[in-house]
Amino acid sequence: MLVSLYVKNFAIIDNIQVDFKEGMSVLTGETGAGKSLIIDAIGLLFGKRASPDWVRYGETKATIEGVFSNFHPKMQEIIGFELDPEEYLVLKREIYSNGKSLCKVNNETITLAQLFELSETIGDIHSQFDTQGLFNPKNYLQFLDDATITHLLDEYRIYLSEYEENEKKYRNLLEKNREDTERLDFLKFQLNELDRINPSVEEEEDLKARSHYLNNFGTVSSNLSEIIDLYEKNNLLDKIYESVTLLEKLVTFDSRFENLKKQIEAGYYDINDALAEISLEFKKLDFDGSELDSINARLSTYSDLRRKYRKTTEEIVKYRVDLKNELNNIENYDILLAELEKNVKKSYDKTMQIAKNISEKRKKNAKDLETQILENLADLQLKNVEFRIDFNNDHKFRKNGIDEVDFMITFNKGEPLKSLSKTASGGEMSRFMLALKTLVSKKLDLQTIIFDEIDNGVSGAIAYSIASKLKSISERSQVLCVTHIPQVAAISEHHYRIQKKIAGDKRTTTEIVELDYDGRVIEIAKMISNGVVTDASKNLAIELLKK
Repeated sequence: MLVSLYVKNFAIIDNIQVDFKEGMSVLTGETGAGKSLIIDAIGLLFGKRASPDWVRYGETKATIEGVFSNFHPKMQEIIGFELDPEEYLVLKREIYSNGKSLCKVNNETITLAQLFELSETIGDIHSQFDTQGLFNPKNYLQFLDDATITHLLDEYRIYLSEYEENEKKYRNLLEKNREDTERLDFLKFQLNELDRINPSVEEEEDLKARSHYLNNFGTVSSNLSEIIDLYEKNNLLDKIYESVTLLEKLVTFDSRFENLKKQIEAGYYDINDALAEISLEFKKLDFDGSELDSINARLSTYSDLRRKYRKTTEEIVKYRVDLKNELNNIENYDILLAELEKNVKKSYDKTMQIAKNISEKRKKNAKDLETQILENLADLQLKNVEFRIDFNNDHKFRKNGIDEVDFMITFNKGEPLKSLSKTASGGEMSRFMLALKTLVSKKLDLQTIIFDEIDNGVSGAIAYSIASKLKSISERSQVLCVTHIPQVAAISEHHYRIQKKIAGDKRTTTEIVELDYDGRVIEIAKMISNGVVTDASKNLAIELLKK
């Protein structure tokens, strides 16, 4: 439960700290005193998005801190670190005037999404906006889903994703088949052209090298001739050989000259072999102008291809392979489409099987909910109600299955059932929502449930019934309730007054005070007599507190 709340520099709240207790607590006060600000502050601890507008004028940061008792087993899994079960759970929000905000759990920073998920294990806030949300049938499935259905929905969404992916592939292939069939002749023309030319990166590189050689044939010939003349005219080889002979004589005097002799001798034979090859290459030299023309023509073909296809030679070679594969696919589209269609049907059938299973369980839960809602509405002075949950199952896959449901109701005997969103008055809607919240709180086993004017638009005996229902909820969960109804205020165990005052700096601020018995009598008397305490209203307040 919420043990204490600390709020600083939040809107017109300067600095307040309040301790809450088990059971039912009410918050009362004049309109505009700041009751909803307290609920908004708790809402931030429950993962509501923050606005820099909430930071008190002239301040740079607003702080909201809530201390909660009891840990849900799922909490540690959500936040990713261990919590000491002997300690309290401290949730903290810091909102800065520059738009930044921080979320913390026991001084460890977490994300807003984690805080929101964490809050779902702690409590629930019901505001007038939530009652308005009940008008939207899209929100009805949450009241039918239980843990089993939630698990099935996780499985359903996995198969739905697989089905949608298979369906997308099938549709894309159908469209591609249509488009490719229209350009089949063009693709065949391109492939025939590339097959005829047979481009190759290696061939182009070889042609470029050969072209460079032939274009420099004169330089090659003269250089080879100069090398041969250099050795022959100067008898260089003979002189090298003579040096070998001289070294051989020196070896007889000192063996150290043996290695030198071998090195020069090896060099002599290597040079001799190299000169023989150079002479052979020189003799084979024969410039063929037609070869150069042929090479240049082939290189020109490569250049034309690059310009035409706007690709490099390497990309053209790859494109040729891709063309072959694409044409092969076009010619085998029927086989590919049949295989994909088979996958679509298989994933569709599996998804639909799970969706129907979910739908059947929801229908069973719907029957139970119909009975429980009618019982709770009877407790809230709505005894002539007829209520039915209608399923519109069009076998279309949606995020949450194939079901669309509507709450059909009539609050007047003999009148036809109509959609709840089109028939309920404000008071009836409040009571219907309270009946739902009663059931939801029991199912989720929440620590704290907060009601912001759930009793709006009711009075008299109906107000007594709402008060009793809130009291019954507080027997298993802590209840905090903002109210303007004296019957609700009187039935609570704890009563807090929210009021505005002018501080020493002549600024308006909100304060919260827990009332003792006498304070409660005065506050409830004011609620009864429109803000004016009379003997009659005091006596009635005392009577209400006795009940």
